[in-house]
Amino acid sequence: MLSFWEKSTLVHHDLIVVGSGIVGLSAALHYQLAHPKKKVAVIERGLFPSGASTKNAGFVCFGSISELAENARTDSQDDLLSLVEKRYKGGLELRQLLGDPNIDYRPNGGYELDFHGDLHERMATFNDWLKPLFKRPVFSDARDKISNFGFDQTKVKGLVKNQFEGSIDTGKMMDVFARKARETGVQFYTQTEVLRYEEQTKGVEVTVSTTDGPLQLFTDQLALCTNAFTKTLLPDADLEPGRGMVLITKPLTWAPPQGTFHYHSGYNYFRNAGNRILLGGARHLDLKGETTTKEGINILLKEQLIEDLKSFIAPNRPLEIDYAWSGIMAFGEGKAPLLLHPSTRVHAAVRLGGMGVALGTGLGRELAQQLDATAF
Repeated sequence: MLSFWEKSTLVHHDLIVVGSGIVGLSAALHYQLAHPKKKVAVIERGLFPSGASTKNAGFVCFGSISELAENARTDSQDDLLSLVEKRYKGGLELRQLLGDPNIDYRPNGGYELDFHGDLHERMATFNDWLKPLFKRPVFSDARDKISNFGFDQTKVKGLVKNQFEGSIDTGKMMDVFARKARETGVQFYTQTEVLRYEEQTKGVEVTVSTTDGPLQLFTDQLALCTNAFTKTLLPDADLEPGRGMVLITKPLTWAPPQGTFHYHSGYNYFRNAGNRILLGGARHLDLKGETTTKEGINILLKEQLIEDLKSFIAPNRPLEIDYAWSGIMAFGEGKAPLLLHPSTRVHAAVRLGGMGVALGTGLGRELAQQLDATAF
């Protein structure tokens, strides 16, 4: 039962953002910075973000050669170049907003493993294509590092480096993001699920779950930053969930390769996390099974990742798997994210396509800017 004070003040907001991932925090932060006197709240159904923002591998990247070639099957060259620009500049924006030391940014470069020995022959084509954006070559031949990294040279026959790629500590990123938003005045309601919303004459009624039962909040504008979970509230959204699994080794007695690494058209990836190896992906082996919003471990994928680790990433090296986890992403026919405005009061910024670290900050900012353009 609400008091007079709660009904008259606490349930009313200027903006409610649903979802406390990268996009949601960016949208709330940028809107609050632009409107310091307005009341902004972020609602999150879990204690931590429910999707992939705190579950991802921490790659600050925009795509390897084979991944970009795969993207080109669904997107035009112009659209894809624009998307690469958004991914690259989005990573820079994230770093500038939060600060490299605060998110443990490491500019060690990214690498793509080549199992056929011909990937380096495609570098010139992709470097020429990307030259208008980067002004200098992005990809370079790194076959001389295969032995130094300890890879099985009978399987890994080529290696291409991307000098513009790096890594971050995902946990630190989200912690700094949330603290920065709170410092500007953004309020947080965690372990609170949005059950439904209903547009009214003077705003939007948002029904949330609480320990005392359903509660109605009111807001002038509602922003859905719920990515893979969007269809619960916006059934017609053009997206499908995609689960991604990550596992990590126990601390190693030897030095793992430094950097971020990709193979199988970007579906698989690994990196060093201190003196551990973090390895993930392989959902292409069971796309149907991984099209889900349920967290869980796919044994087929886990076994394949462990096999990769022991057979060609770190052959004949002592290592043990510590544990594994999964996160839920959102994908669609095209690779570009979605900025939707179902009405003048309800908005959505979703479908990051597994590139949330690169795209999330910029997408949230764009949403915050568009809220002003669509507001009454």
